[in-house]
Amino acid sequence: MQYSRFEKFTMFVARHNRTTVIVFTCLLIAVIINLVRVSYSERMELESNDFDEIQNLIDDIKNNDRDLYNKLDVVKVKKEVKGIDISAWQGDIDWEKVKDSGIDFVIIRCGLRSLANETMYEDSKFKYNISEANRLDIPVGIYFYSTAISEVEVLEEASYVLNLIKDYKVTYPIVYDFETFGSNRTKDISDYKINKNALRFLDYIRGHGYYAMLYSNLTTLNNHWNLNYFNDYDIWLAQYIDKATYEGEYSMWQYADNGRVDGIKGNVDLDISYYAYEERK
Repeated sequence: MQYSRFEKFTMFVARHNRTTVIVFTCLLIAVIINLVRVSYSERMELESNDFDEIQNLIDDIKNNDRDLYNKLDVVKVKKEVKGIDISAWQGDIDWEKVKDSGIDFVIIRCGLRSLANETMYEDSKFKYNISEANRLDIPVGIYFYSTAISEVEVLEEASYVLNLIKDYKVTYPIVYDFETFGSNRTKDISDYKINKNALRFLDYIRGHGYYAMLYSNLTTLNNHWNLNYFNDYDIWLAQYIDKATYEGEYSMWQYADNGRVDGIKGNVDLDISYYAYEERK
């Protein structure tokens, strides 16, 4: 009797069922291993390309900022002084009246990053506010409201700040203000990553000759920030109360958000700094 090739194959499989299963299993495993190897190789190549692109962006930022260095010789003096922090929310400020009110310093918002996307904005009143404060010799610090989700973004923010303030006199710290833990565009970013981003910002600012500071309220200081990372930096505590209850160390205290100061329409944040940042005489 003559059998077709297919019939012969079927008869072989029937007689050698175990052998057939083993052979086909080995072939299947070999195919899977090859697919995984190719996929891994392709993924590693993509990750390597991403790393190179990120590093190139970081290098570009650093190269562009290499000449942005604070030439003022500033010293930190143990002294209790009172100040305010302001932004475009305070509208048009009469700085002559603010000066006469006895305010010792001002922290000015220079810009912010959007809660929804990567767009950064200059505070609409920044140039006017810092120009007036400089003109009247009111000591100035700066803050930037961050929603950075990566090392590149936080360095972009630091660079943005340095370029905004390069033509002005800044003696008080440049402050990193991050408040959106677990919400908005940063909702999926871990506390670890946010801490590392903040440290990157502060290191970059200090590397350009400015004092640097971390701003936070009581809740996030106790629950989100790992202050072991920030031993080299001043902390600005926000707690609206007659006497602060935060048990850690801090150099500045924002004790009210409903203060009234002559020359400013409406409420303004009030601060006490336990250090003055002054030009060396």
